[in-house]
Amino acid sequence: MNKQLFQLLWRHYRKRLIALGAISLLVIIGISLADAGTWVVKPGQRLLSDQVNQWMLYQFSNRGTVSLFPVWLLFVFWVGGFLLMNQDLKDHFNQFLFTSGYRRQTIYWAKLLLGLGVLLGITVMTTGVQYLVYWLKVPAGVTFNLAWPGVLASWGIGLANAVGMFAIFWFAALIIGQTGALIVTVSGFTLSVVGWANVWSQWIKMTPVQSEWVSALGWVVATLILFIWGSVLYARLSLEHNGEYLMFPGLKVPVYIVFVLYVTFLFSVNAGELAPGLTAFIISALFGYWWLWRPRFSRLRHRSDAD
Repeated sequence: MNKQLFQLLWRHYRKRLIALGAISLLVIIGISLADAGTWVVKPGQRLLSDQVNQWMLYQFSNRGTVSLFPVWLLFVFWVGGFLLMNQDLKDHFNQFLFTSGYRRQTIYWAKLLLGLGVLLGITVMTTGVQYLVYWLKVPAGVTFNLAWPGVLASWGIGLANAVGMFAIFWFAALIIGQTGALIVTVSGFTLSVVGWANVWSQWIKMTPVQSEWVSALGWVVATLILFIWGSVLYARLSLEHNGEYLMFPGLKVPVYIVFVLYVTFLFSVNAGELAPGLTAFIISALFGYWWLWRPRFSRLRHRSDAD
């Protein structure tokens, strides 16, 4: 990667990324203090349960709330994907980059590596502050018994989920050109995916440990697909469609089909009757068609008015 390109990108992104890091540190201090307020321990006891010695995500203690990889960081990565991709459409930074002489593939992967590198640094600082607050708040005579299996598993699973959240917003911000619609779309999709991940793990009868690792693997695969697909689309990005819902008009039909099928599935999979699924299909089909093709109707109306 070109060092000058990284320096250029860092000068452009540093204010928003530093602000994101500062907010993350302030929030984690509050979360850590709130966690410490739930602890009920006596001298001679250990703060963490025996679960910390297992290769699984550690999120609680039988003596109070303890997290070795805070859920808050999932939101930080999620917002990071938005800040790095969406804002470049609004401040015309993409237009500047495309005329700078660098190949688009080089620009794309440099932006991605820089963003993930900074977010990893924010993760290290955030969890470091969290552990420090925990250590300072541990009562006298109580052991803060960290163990590598629980720490490494929590970090591995947590980072897989966090980078997956980043990839969702990163990819969506590449193909959706309207900020408000982007936030609504990604928020709804993220909530539904998280909810159905929990339901899916119950359907296939996995243990909690198996469910966590399978979920992490799923996030890794999905992330790689979105990153690679994003690089292909970024090379074909046309600023002509900036401000439209879809930056790539050729994706309208696939997005429409996926949207209708996905919404229909959500409302029919647990229903014992045909009516909920059929209703969801009709409403999603009509709404999706109106939403994706309404700019064309609007242009036709303006054209007829001009005539």
